[in-house]
Amino acid sequence: MTDGIEHRVLDDLYDALQDTVYIFDDDRVLIDANARVGDVSGRPREEFIGRPFEDLQERYVALEDHERLAAAFDRIESQDSESERLDITLKGEDGPVPVDARFVRYEGKTVMVVRNLTEQKAREQRLTELSEELDVLNRVLRHDIRNDMSVVLGWAEELEPHVDPEGREAFENIVDAVEHTVELTREVRDLVEAITRGEEFPTRPTQLDHVLGDQLAKNRKKFGHVTFTVNGDVPAVTVSGNEMLSSVLDNLLSNAVIHHDDDHPTVTVHVELDDDAAIVSVADDGPGIPDSRKTHVFGRGERGIDSPGTGIGLFLVDSLVTGYGGTVAIEDNEPRGSVFVVTLPLAEAERAEDAGA
Repeated sequence: MTDGIEHRVLDDLYDALQDTVYIFDDDRVLIDANARVGDVSGRPREEFIGRPFEDLQERYVALEDHERLAAAFDRIESQDSESERLDITLKGEDGPVPVDARFVRYEGKTVMVVRNLTEQKAREQRLTELSEELDVLNRVLRHDIRNDMSVVLGWAEELEPHVDPEGREAFENIVDAVEHTVELTREVRDLVEAITRGEEFPTRPTQLDHVLGDQLAKNRKKFGHVTFTVNGDVPAVTVSGNEMLSSVLDNLLSNAVIHHDDDHPTVTVHVELDDDAAIVSVADDGPGIPDSRKTHVFGRGERGIDSPGTGIGLFLVDSLVTGYGGTVAIEDNEPRGSVFVVTLPLAEAERAEDAGA
């Protein structure tokens, strides 16, 4: 009785598979198949059972794939190969259907498992189109931003002789911010072009303490009502990053202020080294983030109620840190607030130096 129950369970599982399974005997005749057989052609399973492999291939496989498919079947049947895998095209009711075909030998039978790739191919096509659209948008935005910033710098040169001593610091802050924006457009260009070409995420050794110090100074100027503190010393190390690391740290510091519910927020930064990584913690004493939202806030377009941001800041943080080979997570602060914890791999030169110490 038990064997019968187990057999029915296996049969149900066999039919519930999303892949199509074909089993051929040594005469190359289809002797069994699961319920997915016929999904592409629209024919019932009974019409397939008992047919030889060559007949099924002739009827349902694109002509250009016949030779490759037959060769793979032969290698498995003769046990010249333990497994075979290839992409082929089936002739479906509504046109060609791309599939992934895998062959194995099992208990004297040749088993072919076929997975429909229609949805996957459609997603890949959409991603390709989206990549091209983003590349165009990136080029347009960078062009417009650079042009506008060039105009601002031009006017700044005209204005500089007329700036009185009391306004000198503010004026220089404006010029620094504009020049930094121009530099970021160049870095974004390199980043996007590398990604759209299918290259690895571009990184280079980046001095963490310098970038963090610059961003703290920038945010202290931007948010005069906020107390930014550094807990302990910031190690003078280089991490895997690039020019966009400044955007990562700027977004974390700004985010701690923008989503605060008090007139005088406190933001505390702490950096420590752990094995081959630098861990940067940015803690605030704001309202905190519920557990149910801790993973969602990094999604594209996520933002809090009444947030003045564009909704891409934390998505950018997550994407860049992941590209650097690091991680970002959110923890609860005590007695209230949130802590954003970013782990950044040390640059290769830094690791080599530590290993030799």
